[in-house]
Amino acid sequence: MLYLILTVLLFGLSFLSGMMGLGVAFIATPVLGLFGFELKHEIMPLSLWLNGITAIASAITLARKGMVDWRTAIPLLIITTIVAPIGVWLLQFVPTTTIWWVYAGVLFFLAYRMAFSPAQNDSAPQPIDDTTRIKAGAASAAIGVFAGFLGVGPGFLMMPTLVLLGYTARIAAATNAVIVTLPSFSAFATHLLDARFDWLLLILTSISAVLGAQAGAAFMAQRVKSLTLTRIFAAALILLAVQRIWLLVMG
Repeated sequence: MLYLILTVLLFGLSFLSGMMGLGVAFIATPVLGLFGFELKHEIMPLSLWLNGITAIASAITLARKGMVDWRTAIPLLIITTIVAPIGVWLLQFVPTTTIWWVYAGVLFFLAYRMAFSPAQNDSAPQPIDDTTRIKAGAASAAIGVFAGFLGVGPGFLMMPTLVLLGYTARIAAATNAVIVTLPSFSAFATHLLDARFDWLLLILTSISAVLGAQAGAAFMAQRVKSLTLTRIFAAALILLAVQRIWLLVMG
């Protein structure tokens, strides 16, 4: 019964993450915790694996729709992957709790900007010039360090940052799906030595998550406008910030 519940649940969660151009780990991690799985050896490896494959599934679907800005995606993918270890190195110098509070504040700020962002014209999107891409690259370096420090994926910060730089939410989500793929698998690799996998659960949820992410990405590409997507993403940012503050206060 547990396998059935989690398989169906991961399909729904991956549908939502696929719509936003994200891997599913941001929401799968706390949900799996509700079922009594152990965090470090069971939840984190499974979540990171699902994060990577759902990001790939979304990226492939959105790329086929011509929505990925590859001239942004590839450099930012490389930059975030390279600089993430710097964030890990900084762990020894800066109190983690302080940075988590900063992270929550940044999420609230981005949620506000996303919720009240100006209308975006999906039928005639603003062309992205090289200056904007350079700004995105500079921002991705800071986001990659920040994400590496906290051990989180860069996607939740990258997607709204691209919107603030002038990308439509649909293009930002599609491009973001590509950016988060490699960091997901590099993080997953760090957990392999001490991971404990329930292989049947891994197989079932992997299939379900990939199908959900593909369906969510296709639904977004066909039916969801950029303005609606920014509102959905703003709500997700607020929920993530509230969850983090709850853990900080209760911990």
